[in-house]
Amino acid sequence: MNSVMFSVMIRQIYKRPAGSTATPLFLFHDASGTIASYYTLGPIGRDVYAVPESHMARDSGGTLQEISRHYYAAIKAIVPEGRVLLGGWSLGGMIALQVAWIFSRDSKVIVDGIIMVDSPFPDYRHVVNCDLNSPISEDGPTDATSRLENSILRTVNMLHHWRLPVWRRQPQPYTVMLCATERLTHAMPPALSFVDQFRDSPSLGWNERAGVAVVNKNYFIKGHHFSLFEPRNVASVTKVVATIAKEMEVLACFDDDDGTTMAQFQMANPLAA
Repeated sequence: MNSVMFSVMIRQIYKRPAGSTATPLFLFHDASGTIASYYTLGPIGRDVYAVPESHMARDSGGTLQEISRHYYAAIKAIVPEGRVLLGGWSLGGMIALQVAWIFSRDSKVIVDGIIMVDSPFPDYRHVVNCDLNSPISEDGPTDATSRLENSILRTVNMLHHWRLPVWRRQPQPYTVMLCATERLTHAMPPALSFVDQFRDSPSLGWNERAGVAVVNKNYFIKGHHFSLFEPRNVASVTKVVATIAKEMEVLACFDDDDGTTMAQFQMANPLAA
């Protein structure tokens, strides 16, 4: 295990209204390592924090498991006990799963839910062997897109060695997937097309390929994978995230009242799924 300590600078994007006890939401960076997309979100009635990638983490070549342990510690410094919601766009959704699993071993902090924003199942066999130093395209992307694609391909290599955590001490938190309704255009670099390979699946491939039911519920949101936070789409994304966060708080109260997990409730009440 890498013993280097990563400096994680969590940013607070929104504060909850005065007098509110809403559960805070932590959103993890995407494959670019940045959190710029989350600054486009509108208020959702709670504290919202964004977790960027540490440059040390990227330079060290740490695994997703190692990086997630540092993110867990950084969140604990803000919420030493209580409840949290975790989520993220693309890679951020996978980080949220891993960090939630770490919290499952922490008796003082409960994860009430996981919000995955268009995070396709990480089956990247057709791109994992790409040469990261080769030219991206002769006629297509800008320098910024080229850098993004290289960043994504590095992340693909990292996720190729990641294994979905197994929940034994307690059930996986209620997990929701926000699915983009559009596919990438032909103008996008070909190596980015992997984000659409499970576009026809309501769980973006997770429930079919993970061996277990990872996603409890899905919502459809306008746009393709890389346009979700553009001005024409971000208002609807904000609304859905706000709705899901409130729903997760209600479900958490439900669990507290009678000890029944949401998964058990949905099995007994299919119309609630």
